[in-house]
Amino acid sequence: MAGLDSFCGIYCGACLCNIVREEGNITEVAQKIGKTVEQLSCSDCKTALHQDCCFVTCCSDKGLNNCSECSEMPCEEMTNFANDGYKHHATIITNLLRIREIGMAEWLSEQKQKYSCPQCGARTGWSYTQCSKCGIELSN
Repeated sequence: MAGLDSFCGIYCGACLCNIVREEGNITEVAQKIGKTVEQLSCSDCKTALHQDCCFVTCCSDKGLNNCSECSEMPCEEMTNFANDGYKHHATIITNLLRIREIGMAEWLSEQKQKYSCPQCGARTGWSYTQCSKCGIELSN
């Protein structure tokens, strides 16, 4: 499975692309939501090094594992990204500050717990309001 961390501080473990790939139902989910499998096939930024992403190129150029290691954080690009209206983008600065504080491994552990159903333990996503496995209401 692809890495669940990113350069910018997004937790990729809560991305629908990663969840359906791990669960093995990507084709079913793609059909259900009117997308192609390719549209739900995100290769993570740490592996694919998406050169169209300013965070990937900046961190790569500076030899950083992620933006939390940068003395210029938060930069203008990060602030703009965090304020673009997407709920999961709005968390990146807080996430990166937390990574600085406790380290990547502990942050990933926290995120895994945050994006797991408290009743059945199934993975949940950024926009999930209900667990897809047991049906309980979620408070993410």
